[in-house]
Amino acid sequence: MCGRFTQITTPVRFAELANARCEFLVFPPRYNILPGQKALVCRIDPAGEREMALLRWPYTPPFEKQPKTRYSTINAKAETLTTSRLWRFPFQYFRCLIAADGFYEPKDTGEKRKPQYYFRRRDGEPFFMAGLWGRWEPPEEEGGEAFDSCAIITTEANAAIGEVHPRMPVILPPDAWAQWLDPAVTDSEQLQALLGSAPDEGWEGYPVGYYTREDSPQVIECQN
Repeated sequence: MCGRFTQITTPVRFAELANARCEFLVFPPRYNILPGQKALVCRIDPAGEREMALLRWPYTPPFEKQPKTRYSTINAKAETLTTSRLWRFPFQYFRCLIAADGFYEPKDTGEKRKPQYYFRRRDGEPFFMAGLWGRWEPPEEEGGEAFDSCAIITTEANAAIGEVHPRMPVILPPDAWAQWLDPAVTDSEQLQALLGSAPDEGWEGYPVGYYTREDSPQVIECQN
């Protein structure tokens, strides 16, 4: 799973990496993005261009009658995207890249409180996680505001993350971004082939204490 992550790099830098339009000139670094908050993503806009957008996380299915969901939609399992009623449609038509500098995973020690580990690229570079998104609109008779939301796709952990947790976000390499974002690409086997684990090398993780809602640089400090 991936229940917390960071977006420390500026949106402008993420936009440069993704060759996307960005209207967020001032945006504070985020050291602890939690479910219920907004995440920076790259997606295709109605004109067919790449844009950076702020979407609610987790995902709210468009078929829900209220702006909440009965399902666990923080993450979507890569292995069940084609068979799940929940994920089949966005997987085919509404894919995005979720900007990140690192992510947290808990280590199961048998205790109620699980120590948290922070994982990032060893070279310190930002990256994009594979995501799905959709628009929720309120029933006409009830009113309310429409909004867009997203979920992070997860897969089996590589060797580096697997020492702590059995799953990890799908980290898409740059040469897969265009294919993943392209709404004209709808072949499930072609898309599924992009969703493997990140290479073992090039990643590092270290303990950062226990779960917290604090959002500051101290949250990612090593607690050895």
